[in-house]
Amino acid sequence: MRWRASTFAVLCAAALQAACSGEALGPGGGSIETIVVTPTTATVSIGANLSLVAELRDADGSLITHRVTWSSGDPSIAEVSADGVVTGRKTGSVLIAASAQGKDAVAQITVNPTPVASVRISESNRSMQVGQSVQLTAEALDAGGAVLPGRAIAWSSSNTGVATVSNNGLVNAIAPGGAIITARSEGESAGASITVSSVPVASVVVTPGTKTVVVAETAQLTAQVRDASGAALTGRAVIWTTSAAGTATVTSQGLVTGIAPGTATITATSEGRSGSAAVTVNPRPVSSVIVSPGQVTIFAGQSTQLTTLVTDDRGQVLTGRPISYVSSNVQVATVSQTGEVSGISPGSATITVTSEGGTDTAVITVLPEPVASVDVTPPTATLIAGNFLQLTATPRNAGGQALVGRVVSWASSAPGVASVSSSGVVTGNVPGAAIIVATVDGKQGSAVITVLARVATVTVAPLTPSITVTLTVALTATLRDANGNTLTGRVVTWTSNTPAVATVSTTGVVTGVAAGSATITATSEGKTGTATVTVTPPGPVATVTVEPATATVNVGATTTLTATARDANGVVVPGASIAWSTNNAARATVSSGGVVTGVSVGTATITATSNGKNGTATVTVAAAPPGPVATVTVSPTTATVNVGATTTLTATARDANGTVVPSAPITWSTSNAAVATVSSGGVVTGVAVGNATITATSNGKTGTAAITVQLVPVDHIVVTPANPSVKINNTVQLTATLYDAQNNVLTGRTVTWTSSNTNRATVSSTGLVTGKTTGTVTITASSGGKNGTTVVTVTN
Repeated sequence: MRWRASTFAVLCAAALQAACSGEALGPGGGSIETIVVTPTTATVSIGANLSLVAELRDADGSLITHRVTWSSGDPSIAEVSADGVVTGRKTGSVLIAASAQGKDAVAQITVNPTPVASVRISESNRSMQVGQSVQLTAEALDAGGAVLPGRAIAWSSSNTGVATVSNNGLVNAIAPGGAIITARSEGESAGASITVSSVPVASVVVTPGTKTVVVAETAQLTAQVRDASGAALTGRAVIWTTSAAGTATVTSQGLVTGIAPGTATITATSEGRSGSAAVTVNPRPVSSVIVSPGQVTIFAGQSTQLTTLVTDDRGQVLTGRPISYVSSNVQVATVSQTGEVSGISPGSATITVTSEGGTDTAVITVLPEPVASVDVTPPTATLIAGNFLQLTATPRNAGGQALVGRVVSWASSAPGVASVSSSGVVTGNVPGAAIIVATVDGKQGSAVITVLARVATVTVAPLTPSITVTLTVALTATLRDANGNTLTGRVVTWTSNTPAVATVSTTGVVTGVAAGSATITATSEGKTGTATVTVTPPGPVATVTVEPATATVNVGATTTLTATARDANGVVVPGASIAWSTNNAARATVSSGGVVTGVSVGTATITATSNGKNGTATVTVAAAPPGPVATVTVSPTTATVNVGATTTLTATARDANGTVVPSAPITWSTSNAAVATVSSGGVVTGVAVGNATITATSNGKTGTAAITVQLVPVDHIVVTPANPSVKINNTVQLTATLYDAQNNVLTGRTVTWTSSNTNRATVSSTGLVTGKTTGTVTITASSGGKNGTTVVTVTN
């Protein structure tokens, strides 16, 4: 195999570079003059190993000890280890180089496929039936028993008259007997013994499975012999028999002849297996069908009965034969299977009567059904002038059934009052009454339409009512037509232009919401009327009512009282200031929101005061020892603390009724002591930036608070030196000192440096300023959202 010089050069260059890493010669050695690799040519199989030896000699031919570097021209063909062991990877030829001190030598290695040592076949013996196939597989193996992929396998049969084999190992059973199937690869082989037997009969299928003949007719049946898989078998003997020779006979070839009306089972038998067919023998067939009357005229909705006679070819009437009736146009006339014809709509239809192949027809003419009456809906209606109303006309027959598809003509007795379109849409024109008439085929129906005048004006009364907040006033709307006549029964819609001041119900009842003015509008048929409602604030507080007037609370528990302030008219004064007080804080205390807390057993009077007016409630404090701890609440539930700072959490234990359990033992713990610790008294200390969950535990119940630990915020930054100077292309080092709000120096923070004019001076990430052009520039140090600056002057 020829190798390019460039390939060899690259190989040697790689080896030379590794060899020149520099190692001293072994004892007694001089400079390397030659390197000899043995063997210089060799072959190795894929996956096998071959050891190469490199001898290093000086100019005198003496052996020298020195590290040798080995390399392969194509590791995908063969790899070489650091000690010269070559491993074949794929077929081909490759140069293996040994290098030391700039000298090198090569060996040409040819990698051959691994030889086949044996062949393994998927089955050693197999029993088959004629016509069956089986897929055999074979693998080539090396000496170690490993599969050699991609090796050619040649297949052969010792007796192709019994079994054949394809090029890919598919064996086909041809005839009973025995054969050896052999798989060969590179001189090695393996065999499989094949025994072929006849396929036994598993079933016999007679077709058709059922057959009907008339007396003296014949029918050919066929019998198919099948194996267990359902495949057809040929050359097998079949014997035919009948269960009722007086009804039907059968020949040795399966030809059946009808003898007399009835049924018979025809059986085909082969090798002990059988199949059968049911043969029905019928009487002589129908020759003709006679229908009467041949022509009929009926109205839509009416019915008539047809009479049918069936005869054979000798003219004799046949009874009990099936008769079918079909209409050529079921939209005109339908027919039942007893011959009853029903008229559906005007037109013509042909009724075809069939019995066993014989047919006859009758022509049916359907006339429109007379209209007996016309219903108009709605029969009476009231319509506002200018509005529209759709009427519907339904024509009916004498039985009251609706008739469809009829043309309706519409007319008005007083078109000036109410006109009607061709589709029955009535338009109210002027006040009055009109009769709308619908005519169908000379029959009429009518509806009485009363046209009312349209609303022309809407007047709301009273026009300018005044109410106090929370009170109501009822407004009325009077509707009149253009002539000033009062109209009743019309729909009125009420709206408020300022619901924040006053709202209005659907019946016109206005409720004061807040002091101010609102316009209330009544709308009917597009016309509106308004009233201006003035809402005044309630008067000064005249009374204060506390609810409940009496209450009982356990020691340590709470109950909430409510106070309502009203003016002299009993109107609630919204937003009235309420001050709460207790006459005995040793018994019960009260919060600014009226929450009473039981302190000790006894009674206390709780007073609510507003505008100098008082209301009271008597609270009885009862002793009720709390139950076991049911819940633990930590307050606050979230908190932020600086690194090194502290914050105090409190834990409250309550029983199942929500009563505080006094002196309940509380155990504190932290989820991350590296971020925040907690003392036995709930004092949390920030350790490092991050998040931690503080847990308070009592009686197995827990409560938690989420703690966020942050760095102490930067309050201000001082940049030094202040206002320095630097020459062009020279540098000056700036320093940024960070302080907190207490002027403590902060360390370990990230500082970002920026220049207001990088063409004049730049600043590095460490604060080193470099002058670029003469002038001044502002250098800014930023950290934690705070800035510090200094002005740098750049000079020549």
